[in-house]
Amino acid sequence: MSNKYKLAFLTLAIASLISCESSDLDQLKAEQSTLESEIKSKQSKLEELVIKIAELDTTNLDEIYLPRVSVVSLKTDTFNHFFEIQGAIEAVKNVMVVPEAGGVIKTLSVKEGQYVSKGQTIASFDSKVIASNIKELEEQLSLAKYMFEKQQSLMDQGVGTEINFKQAEGQYKALQKTLSTLKTQKGKFVLKAPFSGYVEQVFPVVGQMAGPSTPIIQLIDLNKMNITASISESYLKKLNDKSLVNVFFPALDVQLNSLPIKRIGQFVNPVNRTVTMEVSIPKAQKNMIPNLMAVMNVRDYQNTKAIIVPSSVILKDSKQDSYVYVLKSDGKVKQTKVKLGQSYKGKTEVLNGLSDGDQVINKGARKLVDGDEVAVVD
Repeated sequence: MSNKYKLAFLTLAIASLISCESSDLDQLKAEQSTLESEIKSKQSKLEELVIKIAELDTTNLDEIYLPRVSVVSLKTDTFNHFFEIQGAIEAVKNVMVVPEAGGVIKTLSVKEGQYVSKGQTIASFDSKVIASNIKELEEQLSLAKYMFEKQQSLMDQGVGTEINFKQAEGQYKALQKTLSTLKTQKGKFVLKAPFSGYVEQVFPVVGQMAGPSTPIIQLIDLNKMNITASISESYLKKLNDKSLVNVFFPALDVQLNSLPIKRIGQFVNPVNRTVTMEVSIPKAQKNMIPNLMAVMNVRDYQNTKAIIVPSSVILKDSKQDSYVYVLKSDGKVKQTKVKLGQSYKGKTEVLNGLSDGDQVINKGARKLVDGDEVAVVD
C-alpha cells in the first residue's frame, strides 16, 4: 500500500474515534441534567412535607422551642459560715526542769524518750558538804537533848534553876530546826519529776557542774494539749462561747469536729494586730505532738432557719442588684430581687426575697428574660 493510502486510512480512523467520544460525552451530560432535575423536584417535595408535618405534629413543640432549664427546690436549713486559719499544737505542760541547788552531777536516771512518773528521780548532785554538816549537827543535837533531859529531871526534883532549863530547852529546839533545814536542803540535791510525761531532751552528762539555772531535761505531758492560733482582731466581734472549731491535721490525715474555743486572749499584738485563740484537744491521738500544724475552720456565724441557694444561681443587673429567676406554677419564670447574707463554699444565704418551697432556676438562667416559658429537665 502506498503512503498516500496509509495517510488517508489513518485520518479516517482518528475522525471516527473523535466522533465516538463526542457522542459519549453528550450522553453523560444528558444523564446528569436528568438526575439534577429529579433531585430538585424531590427536594422541593421534601421541604413541603417538613412544613406540613411541623404544622400538624405538636407533640414535641416544647422541646423544640422552649429553653431548657434545671431548678432547685428551696427549703429552710441551717447555714454556717467559717473562716480558716492555721495553728499548732502546744502542750500545757512543756518545761525545762532545773535543780533548786547546784553541784556536780553524780547520777542521771533517765534517757531521752523515756516516760517518767511524777516524783521519779531524774538526777542527783554531790552533797558531801551538807551531809557532813548534818552528821556534825546530829551529834550536837544528841548532846543538847541529853542536857535538856537532865535539866528537866532537876526541875522535876525541885533542885534545878529555871534559867538553866530554858537555856537547855532553847538550844535543843534550835538545833532541831537547823537539822530539819539542812535535811530539806539535802533533798534539793536530788531532782525529781514535777509531773508525769516524756523526756524529750537530756542536756548535761554525769560529772558536769550544774547550777540552779541549768536545765537538766525537757519534760512534756502529752495528755493535756491545746491548739493555739493567732486570729485577726476583726474576728473578735463574731466569736462567742457558742463558736465551734473544726480542726484538720494534714500530716496525720485526722479531722476533729465541733471543738469549743477554750480561750480568746485579752491582748492585741501591736505588730500584726492579732489575738491568741486556744482550743482544747479532748483526747490526744497517736502522733499528736507539740508544734504539729493544724488547719482550723472557725465558725463565726450560724442561722438555723436560713434560705440557702447555690451561689451560681445569683445574677446581677445593670445596677448591680442581685436577682434570681423563680419558676411559677404556669411554667414561666419571674425575675426576683433578693437580699443576700453570707456565702460559704458555693452556698449563699438569702435574707429576703425567697421563701421555703420556691423553685429557683439553676442551669440555663443566664439566657432567660423575665416572663419566659421554660421546659424543666433533670
